[in-house]
Amino acid sequence: MSNEQGPLPPRERLSAGTAFKAGFFGAFGVAVFSLLLTLVVGVVALVLAALGVLPGVAQLFQTVTGP
Repeated sequence: MSNEQGPLPPRERLSAGTAFKAGFFGAFGVAVFSLLLTLVVGVVALVLAALGVLPGVAQLFQTVTGP
């Protein structure tokens, strides 16, 4: 039985510098995504609070600290 795909290409080696860069930029991407998501949620919350859909901070504080 012969290999119909032909010879496999040589395996690529991943150097430590490349792995470090991939990890750094991966973590940086996650941090930027988290920051953007936080900003979007914050802006939506501010808009909803301005429209009166969400309760005010004072009302939330009274609800949490009240009996």
